[in-house]
Amino acid sequence: MKNLFKILVLTMIFMFSINSSFAFSVGKLEKLIKSSNLNETATLAISIRDAESGNVIYEQNQNKLLHPASTLKIFTTYSALSVLGYDYLFKTQFYKDSENNLYIKLGADPLLTSSQLQQAFQKIKSEGNSTFKNLYFDDSIIDKKEFATGWMWDDDTNPYTPKVSCYNLDGNIVRVAMANSADGFAQATLKSTYPMSVISVIKTGAKSDYLEVNRYNWMNPEVVEIYGSLKAAKPINIPISSMRRYFIHNVEKALESNKINISNTLYASKIIPEDAVLITEITNPIRRTIPSILQNSNNLMAESLFKLAAASKYSATGTDILGEEVFKEFYKKLGLETDNILVKDGCGVSRNNLLYADWMTQALNKIYKQEDFEKFRDNMAQSGDGTLNNRLYPLRGEVWLKTGSLSNVSAIAGYVKSQDGHTYSIVILTQNFIQEQSTVKKFEDEIINIIYNR
Repeated sequence: MKNLFKILVLTMIFMFSINSSFAFSVGKLEKLIKSSNLNETATLAISIRDAESGNVIYEQNQNKLLHPASTLKIFTTYSALSVLGYDYLFKTQFYKDSENNLYIKLGADPLLTSSQLQQAFQKIKSEGNSTFKNLYFDDSIIDKKEFATGWMWDDDTNPYTPKVSCYNLDGNIVRVAMANSADGFAQATLKSTYPMSVISVIKTGAKSDYLEVNRYNWMNPEVVEIYGSLKAAKPINIPISSMRRYFIHNVEKALESNKINISNTLYASKIIPEDAVLITEITNPIRRTIPSILQNSNNLMAESLFKLAAASKYSATGTDILGEEVFKEFYKKLGLETDNILVKDGCGVSRNNLLYADWMTQALNKIYKQEDFEKFRDNMAQSGDGTLNNRLYPLRGEVWLKTGSLSNVSAIAGYVKSQDGHTYSIVILTQNFIQEQSTVKKFEDEIINIIYNR
């Protein structure tokens, strides 16, 4: 009986010490949040849960629908992987039919490069194929909607938001090399044979970088103007205006260099007939995209997975509408309500995406309980990786996070392992602020450090 009494007392002391420590951390959180002008002027939503028990640790505005920005990639990528799997291969396949027509079956491969196209045509030629009657493109795997609903029109020249297409190639961007010149202006050179023009007026030697890239699609989408200043000359990436034209251009280069003739050069879209035979293919593993999406926030890859998962699940042309269905069906199976959220793309760029912090931490907890959790988590950014390159350095190996940034929107979501060994799911959504993004990111880091040190 005495031993039982001692055990009860020790248990109570232990629980009291945990609760006291926890209360102290919450107090520090509340003090930090209340003292921040972000709490006064911006919309700030926070949800923190114990990943194991699901208990709420702290919440504020947890049920307000807000923009998740790129933190959405955690949830869309995980639901896409539930359909495609970690062993999925993007495939670009080359077929020949009984009438000697060549077909390229596009796979919307976000990793496909023009050099891989060259190698494929080398193999086709090496097997005795030097002439084809027609060349057709089977571009049915995903739709032709290159910008998702809610993307901003002025993202057209944003290198982080290239168009998404079944004709994905070279990351859907072209590179402009910049070199210093004697007159203080950078000399621009397009690092591609693609027929487009770049008008550049960029000063070098400035105190800070400022660039304005304009493309007037209603006049000529293949003319780009670049103005501004750079501290030092460095390459500039520009999204391609028409992925189909760019893809055809690189196919023609590969045909020419390998001396393969197409009798009829009218390139049309056509489904591959049943009698066609596979002659070669290009494959790239989905595994290469996962860290790029979760650590470096690659929008092209995230959006491609979003649509390809829909194409695979429903055996239909992949669209963002079907991608949303994949997403909602998956999380409903995990026991989450999905009728009161909006998911309009796979990468978080759309201003029409609306989630609330409480839903997000619940979803993080559901993912935490899955068998493949550690495999998925290890692809997320730790301090020093990707978008966390200059953040949370002392906590490497203790945090696995996804950041998000849009104009006047900042977000962070993921997992924090505290000093007491507990893992916490955390979501911080901040929007409608006018401060520098760096100020908001510092505020997020302070919250995460409090959780870690709890």
